[in-house]
Amino acid sequence: MLSCLRIRLFGVLALILAGCADTPVAPPKIERISAEQLEARLPQPAAALPLEQVVVLARQGIAAADIIARITGSASRYRLSAGQIVELSNQGVPLAVLEHMVADERRQIFDELAADASNREKACRERSDQEVRMCRQQLMGPMLMPGPHPLINCFPLSPGSPFWRCL
Repeated sequence: MLSCLRIRLFGVLALILAGCADTPVAPPKIERISAEQLEARLPQPAAALPLEQVVVLARQGIAAADIIARITGSASRYRLSAGQIVELSNQGVPLAVLEHMVADERRQIFDELAADASNREKACRERSDQEVRMCRQQLMGPMLMPGPHPLINCFPLSPGSPFWRCL
C-alpha cells in the first residue's frame, strides 16, 4: 500500500515537472535575398547629368576633375553595370570619372544600409528596454520572496531568454 502511494506520488511529481519543462528557443532564421531582389529594393539613382552628357564632355577634352565636379555639383548618381563601364570607357570617359561614379554610388548604398541597420538596432534596443521595464514591474516573485524582484525575475538577459527577442 505504501509503495503504491509512492508510485502515485512519483507519477504526479513527474507530470508536474513535465508540465514545467520549457522547449528551447530556436535560433532565428535568417532569410537571404537574391541580387535581383536587392536591386529591386534599392532606390534608383537620380542622374541630373545624363551619361550621354558625360560622354560629350569627355569627348570635348574636358579634364576628369572638371567632369567629376559637374557630376558632384548636379548631385547625379549612377548605378553602372560592368557592360556600361566598358562601353563608357570605350567612348572616351576617363577612368577617374568612372571610378568616381562607382565609388559614389557604392558609398551611398553603404550609407543607406548603415542608417537602416542603425535604425533597426535602435528599435531593438528600445524594445528590449521596454521588455525589461515590463519585467521589473511584474508582481510575480519566487514563492518564498513575493513581490517584484527584478534581479531574480528578469536576468540574465542572454540570447534565448524570454526578454531577448531582437535577433
